[in-house]
Amino acid sequence: MANVRIIYNNAGERATITASTTASGSLAAGTLSTNPKSLAHRSTGSSVTYTLTWANSEEINGVIIPAINLSSTATIRVRTYINSGSTLKHDSGTITACINTPLNNWYGIKNVNAFPYGGLSKVAVWLSEIYSVTSMVIDIIDTNNSVGYIDCSRIVCGKYWEPSYNVSKNGLELTINDTTQSSRSDAGDLISDRGTIHEIITFNLEVINKTDKEQLISIMRYIGTYRNIAVSIIPSSNNNRDEQDYIIYGKRDNSSIGYLVHNFYQNSFSITGW
Repeated sequence: MANVRIIYNNAGERATITASTTASGSLAAGTLSTNPKSLAHRSTGSSVTYTLTWANSEEINGVIIPAINLSSTATIRVRTYINSGSTLKHDSGTITACINTPLNNWYGIKNVNAFPYGGLSKVAVWLSEIYSVTSMVIDIIDTNNSVGYIDCSRIVCGKYWEPSYNVSKNGLELTINDTTQSSRSDAGDLISDRGTIHEIITFNLEVINKTDKEQLISIMRYIGTYRNIAVSIIPSSNNNRDEQDYIIYGKRDNSSIGYLVHNFYQNSFSITGW
């Protein structure tokens, strides 16, 4: 089983992104390289192709879409290219995008308006190796989409970091954080001012070797607590609900690297979802 994977330097932010279709009056595909979850590109139908191009080559072996309104039957295909799209480097083939998406159980309109309240699907595609590419094409098909169009808020892609030792079973926690505020009226009624919902995932790397420690320190210095990162605790399991539940895109809290014994260390993560 693959270990936790973290995409910490999002090449999608540097890409020019175009979409095969865009609904009239909706946000353009450029919103896919910005951070607000409440903003999304909308297609005109139940399929869309996103094309990302870069002026300079980017190293990529992982793609995460942290907020999209796909049904459980949706499929995705990722292809990467060099030489202005003339030379294919990798083709994932057509694969299931999110067969066990919790969006199946969402009671309401399944579009971008549901994203701030936890009504969304997540998608991860892991490439077989690191490819240096200048363009990437993502085909998404969702013929059973209940609203008849695809809303997508973000595309995260790049080279992921994967430690030699996986997260510990101790301390792995998923919190569904509801910001709703409740109070009592003068008549004694309980009144709730509905807030948004976001996720918090905490996990422990209880054993880190020296090489991974040095890489992790470099990553922590780069991302700080202000850059968003994409984390998949249980990668390579699109057909498993666990990857859906334990993918998060957001910001880390400050944490320290602890010393265990010679050349071995430990660290705890807490990621607050966007």
